[in-house]
Amino acid sequence: MRIYISVDMEGASGVTRWQDVTTAGQDYQRARSWMTADVNAAVAGARRAGATEFVVEENHGVEMLCNLVLDELDPDVDVVRGLPRGGPTTAAALDDSFDAMFLVAHHAKVRDYPGYCAHTISYGEYDDVRLDGRTISEGEIFATIAAQNGVPTALVTGDDVIGAEMAKITPGIEAAVVKRAMSRTGGWIVPPKRAADIITEAAARAVENVRAGTVPVIDVSPPFRMEVDLHKPFSDDARNAFARFPAYELVGDQTVRFEQDEMALAYRMAAVAGPIANGLNVRSY
Repeated sequence: MRIYISVDMEGASGVTRWQDVTTAGQDYQRARSWMTADVNAAVAGARRAGATEFVVEENHGVEMLCNLVLDELDPDVDVVRGLPRGGPTTAAALDDSFDAMFLVAHHAKVRDYPGYCAHTISYGEYDDVRLDGRTISEGEIFATIAAQNGVPTALVTGDDVIGAEMAKITPGIEAAVVKRAMSRTGGWIVPPKRAADIITEAAARAVENVRAGTVPVIDVSPPFRMEVDLHKPFSDDARNAFARFPAYELVGDQTVRFEQDEMALAYRMAAVAGPIANGLNVRSY
């Protein structure tokens, strides 16, 4: 059984605030280890239940998406990291060869409160990211990409907010809740060593559920109509930059609208909307 793991950082056990997931924070290096330990715990639980192959893809947008501590990582997993990856920004390795997807250390969506470090794609540049008019999480984006590849989403680890959210979207998913949010930067934390046990047990149940056929591939219906509200109004330079990409439609002062039949491409378009508005080279994303 092959497991694809999308790993982020904001949902890692121990992570409490924005500073923990950026290089300037006093606990950033520790948080890298916490993040890595969460992956190891998920792998251990899945392996105990019969999974045999693992591919871990980094999804945290710091240091060119190179945050896992490789010397601490289970040596039998393969890792996808760095940019660019020749495909959708952080789902390049996800295809129909996998039996299930795990979302490790994921976080609540933008506008969710409470929710540790809640955001979708960018917490500095995006005020909202919507699918068919409703705010969407990165977890749902990944679950949709997985569904289009025939892969069920079986596990999410993070706070209680993302756990409850993914339970509504992906029936049968196991949620390993390692912290309970009281705000975006505070709440009840399970120490990482104890959190590892929670994740391991949930991952084992997730694989057992997949084997039992109780984790369906979610129904998805393209085209995917998406909107991104940027934090800043469009400048003249931003409008000129978007004019080079006719797939985008500018709405009002700060909203970008587009649609795609593949969520992987819609995700990429959402991810690069901010860089386009800021005049950056999107080939590096």
